[in-house]
Amino acid sequence: MNLSEIVSILEEIVKAPTYYVIGAIGKYLIYASDEQGILDLWSLDVETYEKTRLTEGGIHSAATPRSGASVAVYTVDVSSGREIQEIKAITPTGEKVKLPKHPLTRVFGIAYDNEKIVYTGSTEKEVALYNIWFTGEVEKLATLNALAFVTDVDGKYIVGYGNLHGNPKSSELFIYNIESKEMRIYTPKKGSVNKAPKIMGSKVLFETNAFDKEGELVIYDIESENVVKPKFKFEDYDKFAPVEHSNYGWTDDGRIWAVGKRNGVTKIFIDGKEMPTPEGYTSNIALVNGKIYFAHSSLKEPYRIFEVDVKTRRLKVIVDSSISTKVREKFGKVSFIRYRSFDGLEIPAYIIESLAGRKPGSTVVYVHGGPWWEVPNKWDVFIASLVATGFHVIAPNFRGSTGYGEKFRLMDIGDPGGGDLEDVVYAAKYVKEKGVASKVAIMGYSYGGFMTFLATVKKPDVWCCGVAGAGITDWEEMYELSDAIFRKFIETLFNNRKELLKERSAITYIDNLKVPLCIIHPQNDSRTPLKPVLKYVSKLLEKNKSFELHVIPNIGHVIRKVSDIAKIVLPAIVFLKEKMC
Repeated sequence: MNLSEIVSILEEIVKAPTYYVIGAIGKYLIYASDEQGILDLWSLDVETYEKTRLTEGGIHSAATPRSGASVAVYTVDVSSGREIQEIKAITPTGEKVKLPKHPLTRVFGIAYDNEKIVYTGSTEKEVALYNIWFTGEVEKLATLNALAFVTDVDGKYIVGYGNLHGNPKSSELFIYNIESKEMRIYTPKKGSVNKAPKIMGSKVLFETNAFDKEGELVIYDIESENVVKPKFKFEDYDKFAPVEHSNYGWTDDGRIWAVGKRNGVTKIFIDGKEMPTPEGYTSNIALVNGKIYFAHSSLKEPYRIFEVDVKTRRLKVIVDSSISTKVREKFGKVSFIRYRSFDGLEIPAYIIESLAGRKPGSTVVYVHGGPWWEVPNKWDVFIASLVATGFHVIAPNFRGSTGYGEKFRLMDIGDPGGGDLEDVVYAAKYVKEKGVASKVAIMGYSYGGFMTFLATVKKPDVWCCGVAGAGITDWEEMYELSDAIFRKFIETLFNNRKELLKERSAITYIDNLKVPLCIIHPQNDSRTPLKPVLKYVSKLLEKNKSFELHVIPNIGHVIRKVSDIAKIVLPAIVFLKEKMC
């Protein structure tokens, strides 16, 4: 495969639009898409299917509209990728709404109703809860001093969750009463994990592991303080038995909808009844006039937006996206498997085979970010780019990944770069034993970049090369450079074991590096700053190690432009082709 063919394939893949359903305002579906080259907010009239681009220049995040909302609320990065954000509002027909001046912070969690916008914002010194009234007043409601996130608001109550008792292995709900200015912390069981509360009146719907099983939905009534488990009219939900949810909430008439998740695939339920969806992954839905709207993709299919009529169960595509037959034919079998790691723990993973390469052939262990995320059966530009250019991929959901229950996720707390690194190494062994791989490289972005840096110096004989995107080479220096929310993130991840910061940093073992390394890093990254990586590169130079460095100018950790995705993917693929083939 020559360079021009690689460029042509990658151009097609990175240009395949992404779609994320945000919610609905009246007859308008609100969604985010990069179909014009940058992630912007769009609306779609569900009666005429006419699309309107609401923003230009990119958004950072968007809040879910509540029933009766008249505007869409979103944030924009005003710091060239450093994630300092301004909050804005716009009508579904494109009329801008003026908001009062408010503190510019890193926004982690945002919600709104017809009266106000609430959000958790982080500065260098603190994480706080803020309130913006549409009428003009701005308030700082409380200092949270925790890794915590707003998720919903209704009337006088604001709800969210976080590590509020100081235990990195638990999370609690917070309930803020705007009228009394009282902050309450609630958990149904000490030490349990409770997350993503959604509120209707005084009833709070949330996911918990406090009772019988993982990923259970329960309802807490703020006024009566009673906890009940919802009873669904239909049994489809219980038969699927979600381990986690990608989202959930209430319909206008008080029924519960949920997007359940198990083994990397999702299903949509309303009052326990399964709605028709293709095989793959959905993160959210919107309901308008008896119809469900959702964005959907899989590891072989780019994003599309679907409409389902709840009564007739008719499913149709209303916003399409596809790749050409020429590129599609390069995708082989997708397998969900489990393999045993060093301690016997079963690690779930996806293997995506390439029909553009030999078997056994060049294989990449793709390490996802987070670490509290996963590789589900969902379109991923990095994975698709690898497969379409001839590489087989194994994507392990190592201990610490979401999607497989809180017990599994919490195994990473206090041990980043320990058991999870071994899981990644055993993924490489697995594909060799099964005849998929002849040689193995490692590649990842964010936490996956950290794992790549660490794996190539702590397990140097496993890999033929590595690609580290937006990675971490020195946890101690990263901690010093972080703002309040990311210092809390590091403290939580390491379970306050500060002695591990040096031990789990690649710079400590740099002499062990044996294989070529491709380093790709955003210039203005404030989550995984560039400065420690440049120090790592300086040491690589001193020690005459083989590497190449690509610094992507004027962008941050979160990639919103299609052109910037290309600046990451292209050098990675060219490097792997040179070093592996």
